[in-house]
Amino acid sequence: MMYGFGDDQNPYTESVDILEDLVIEFITEMTHKAMSIGRQGRVQVEDMVFLIRKDPRKFARVKDLLTMNEELKRARKAFDEANYASTPYVLSEMSLFSMETIYIYFL
Repeated sequence: MMYGFGDDQNPYTESVDILEDLVIEFITEMTHKAMSIGRQGRVQVEDMVFLIRKDPRKFARVKDLLTMNEELKRARKAFDEANYASTPYVLSEMSLFSMETIYIYFL
C-alpha cells in the first residue's frame, strides 16, 4: 500500500506499523458507525456509502469500485453463459477425436 503511494519498496517497520494501526482504526470506526445506522448485526454496502457521502474523494472512489464490480459480474456471467453454450460442441469434438484416436489405434 505504501509503495503504491510512492514510498520505498521496503519501508521502515515503524512506518508500516503506524499505517497498519491507522487503517485498522479507520475500518473499526467505520464498521461500528455502519452497524449503528444499519440493520442490526449486518453491515451493508449502502451503510458504508452513506457514511462517506460527504467526502467527495472517497465517495467517487467507492462509486467507481462498485461500478467496476458490477461490470465484472456481468462480464463473468456473459463469459460463463458463452462458455456453457459452447460446451456441448467442444465435448462432441473431443469425443469424435477420441473415437478417431481409438479407431486408428486398433487398425
